Amino acid sequence: MNAPGLHPTQPWRLVYRLPLLALHLLLLPLALLAYLPGVRRLPTHGQTLRARVHRWWVRRALRVCGVELSTSGQLPPMACLVVANHVSWLDILLIHAQRPVWLVAKAEIARWPMVGALARLAGTIFIERGDIRSRQKVQRTMSALLKCGDTVGVFPEAGIPGPARVGRFHSRLLGSAIRARVAVVPVGIRYRDPESGVNAHEIAVFGPGTGFLGNALRIMSYPRLRAEVMVAEPLTHLETGREALARQARQIIENFYVA
Repeated sequence: MNAPGLHPTQPWRLVYRLPLLALHLLLLPLALLAYLPGVRRLPTHGQTLRARVHRWWVRRALRVCGVELSTSGQLPPMACLVVANHVSWLDILLIHAQRPVWLVAKAEIARWPMVGALARLAGTIFIERGDIRSRQKVQRTMSALLKCGDTVGVFPEAGIPGPARVGRFHSRLLGSAIRARVAVVPVGIRYRDPESGVNAHEIAVFGPGTGFLGNALRIMSYPRLRAEVMVAEPLTHLETGREALARQARQIIENFYVA
């Protein structure tokens, strides 16, 4: 039984959403042509061809899944470290819907059907949780990418909390922004029912004990979700240290999440 203001999930919606998603996936090889050397940096309406095609493909995938995107703010044009709260596997698409980003994700995602392959194609940096050597390797990779002018994203909660809240932000990976001397950009994510405005966390959440397939089918069986993404002002006072940056970013995102 869903919370008041939320609709019941209805599996009949899968009858048309799953085929539409399959058709959209068939367009992926054509979209990947925009990633070819000599093509990907071609300018198109103020952005590169790769960025334009990337955003188009991801945003269309969200619409096919029944998710409408609402974004406030925008990422700075220069390299930055995006830090976001984590609710669902959909969060990955929401970040990529802003622009191509190197996202740090748990290694298990690489084994998920469809999403694992797409994550690799998008340039995901996989990390083994609890493995010090893996974390150190990822930190070096992040610093190198940021110094090269790329955007990197992390979910510093180190997991998805089941309840509707913003968990503690771990600061280890934020050190890469300090070493590369780039801003930290807090990004808040929440899901609502577009009709009632009620928090739809229980529909979208991919918390402990949740299977990917079951979660994806639940989301696609729901009438429509509104994914609200808040891109905050960059945090540039890096001298405060990674712990202070993590606390400040979390507070900004929590203020948005509970509003």
